[in-house]
Amino acid sequence: MSNSTLVTSAGPSRISMYIGAGIMLVTLVLGIVGNILIMIVISLRKDLTNIIHTFVVSLCINDIINLSLNNTLVTSSYMTGRWPTGMLGCEMSTHFTVLLMGSSLWHTALIAIHRLIVVVFNNFYKKISKKGYTIFVLVFCRVVPLLFLCQPSLGHMAYYEPKLIRCIVKKNYGPFTLLVSIFLMMIPSLILIVCYIAIFIKVHQSSQAFRAHRHKEWLKREIQITKMFGIVFLLIMVGYIPYGIVRAIDKTLSYDSDFYVFITVFFAVANCFNPVVYGVMDRQIRSACLEVFRWRRLVIDDTQASPEFLNKETMTIHTRMSVEIDDCTARSNMIQLES
Repeated sequence: MSNSTLVTSAGPSRISMYIGAGIMLVTLVLGIVGNILIMIVISLRKDLTNIIHTFVVSLCINDIINLSLNNTLVTSSYMTGRWPTGMLGCEMSTHFTVLLMGSSLWHTALIAIHRLIVVVFNNFYKKISKKGYTIFVLVFCRVVPLLFLCQPSLGHMAYYEPKLIRCIVKKNYGPFTLLVSIFLMMIPSLILIVCYIAIFIKVHQSSQAFRAHRHKEWLKREIQITKMFGIVFLLIMVGYIPYGIVRAIDKTLSYDSDFYVFITVFFAVANCFNPVVYGVMDRQIRSACLEVFRWRRLVIDDTQASPEFLNKETMTIHTRMSVEIDDCTARSNMIQLES
């Protein structure tokens, strides 16, 4: 099927497509910029170099790929009323949407195991190789989803659905969809839930035992990190579950097309909020991002402002020294003239 045939014939109304495209475009740009900013500040700051922030960077990479590929294609389809690529790109987008979501879910599951070991089995955590576990997480979370692309039917598993203005997996690949749901959604979700239950039981039992201030501060920080990755998991699920439930119920696609636009936009917007979570819940990342904005503001102020209109409180050190030298030179010249 050529690209010219991927045009909507019974799709959503234009107003719903344009509103959806506008919302998705704004959140898409903010999501990409936010993830890139998080990656930059973590990469440039040596004090942010640790296992937790390595996991954050890995999740940012997933988000950037997902936003740049899948969300961009869906946004473009709502703008034009047609799928922007041929069938190969359409099918690859279908697979990568699920695979990147599965990779992110496995990230959160293995990070939950890491949090469980840190909080509940801290003595054991001191003995294991941190570098080894980090490499295992980064490799496992990508290899497992990619295994689902290793099949002879790849390239012929999806079809274009004009009502949704996107490609979906054909109905005769139900077993494949079930395996994807089990291994990329259910298992990592179950692992995370079990780990978090164990963590919060341990915290509840230890809250009275840790009376020393140092122990309380350590536990508080570890729980904050645990909550941060828990919210990332919830964002993934909150974005995907409504769409997945509707698709599972509406097998004949009898629901209104505009309703599908709404749940697709909801899914896409949820994908863009991870940088906000990192910034709000991680004090180190938040401080580093604020420093970037403060530095940029100082650069702009120094470039645009003229020294003669600056007062001493708003000057940079360099500008203040320049003005003071000019003042001293002027006073010296006046003394020489009077003498």
